[in-house]
Amino acid sequence: MLNYVIWGNSLTSWLLGLSTFVFSFFFLKLIINILIKNIEKLREKIKQVSDPLLITFLKQTRGFFLIALSLYIASIWINLEELPGLYLRTIFMITFWVQSGIWLNYLLIEFINLRNTKDANGDDKSTLSALKTVLRIVLWSIIFILVVDNIPGIEITALITSLGIGGIAIGLALQNILGDLFASLSISLDKPFVINDLIQVDSFMGTVEKIGLKSTRLRSISGEQLIFSNSDLLNSRIQNFKRLERRRNLLTLGVLYQTTPEQLRQIPEIIRSIFIELEGLTLDRIHLSGFGDFSINFEMVYWVESSDFSLFMDQKQNILLRIFDDFIKHGIEFAYPTQSIFIEKNGDPPLLD
Repeated sequence: MLNYVIWGNSLTSWLLGLSTFVFSFFFLKLIINILIKNIEKLREKIKQVSDPLLITFLKQTRGFFLIALSLYIASIWINLEELPGLYLRTIFMITFWVQSGIWLNYLLIEFINLRNTKDANGDDKSTLSALKTVLRIVLWSIIFILVVDNIPGIEITALITSLGIGGIAIGLALQNILGDLFASLSISLDKPFVINDLIQVDSFMGTVEKIGLKSTRLRSISGEQLIFSNSDLLNSRIQNFKRLERRRNLLTLGVLYQTTPEQLRQIPEIIRSIFIELEGLTLDRIHLSGFGDFSINFEMVYWVESSDFSLFMDQKQNILLRIFDDFIKHGIEFAYPTQSIFIEKNGDPPLLD
C-alpha cells in the first residue's frame, strides 16, 4: 500500500512530504510565538514602554509566506517534474519578495513615525509623511519588478527598458521638483535648521517660518518674507545663529601716547578685575597689540556665556561703561584722532603745535 505510486511518487513520499509541511508550518509558527512572548516578558522586566523592533518585525511575518516556505521544505521528499517544480519555486520566490516588501515597508513606516514623534513641529511631520508615501511607492515598484522577474515567460528586460525610458522622460520633466523634494527630505533628516531658527543664507538673514516640500520661507529682520527653493538652500552656506552656545567678541581700546608706562601696565589688570566682578563673562585675553597713528592700542577677546543677542549687547554695554569709569579713576585717557603740525620759520628750529 505504501508503495502505491501517485504522480511519480510513492505514497510514503507523499505522506513524508505532508508531515514535513504540517510540522514545518506549526514549528515556524511556534518559534515565532515563543520569541514574541519571551521578548515581551523581557520588555516588561526592563519596563520598556514601546514594543521592541524585533517583536513588531516578527508580527509582520505573514501566514502565506510560512505556508510557501513549508511547502518548499516539504518538496525535498517528492520528485516533482520540471513544470510543477518550476511553479513551486515561482510561488516561493513571489511570496518571499512580497514578504520582504512587507518587512521593508514596516521598517520604513516605523522610521518615519519615530522621526515624527521626535519632531513636535507640524511642518516637519507633513514633509516626512509626504516623503514616506514617495518612498513606499519606490519600494513597492522595486518589489513588483522582482516579483515579475520570477514569473516564467515574462521578459523583464523589455519591461525595465520601457519603464526606464518613461522614468527618464518623467525625471527630466520633474527634475527641479524632485530636486527640491529630496532636498526637503535632507533638511528633515539632517536638520541644519528647524522652525524658529535664526539663519543667514549668503547676505540674507531671517527666522525660519516654514519648511515645505519645495521651498523654505524665512521672515527677515526687516519684516519681509524670504522664499528659497530647498535645493538652492542646501547649495548655499548657511549660518545658524540659534545654535550658538556662547558669543565671542573682539574689542580694541586706544589710549593717548601721553599715557605713562605704569598706567599702560595697569590696563590689563583693570580689565581683568572688571571681568571678575561681572557674571556670565569669560575673558580670553588682553594684550597691548600695537602703536597706532594716534593711539596705543590694546586688544581684548572675551566670551558671553549665552547665545542671546540682547544679553550679548547688554554685557558689552556693561563692559564699556565699567572700562570708561575705571579709566577715569586711574587718569587714563582714551585716544582720539589728532594731527601734529610742524612750522619752520626763518631757519629757526621747527615749532610743535
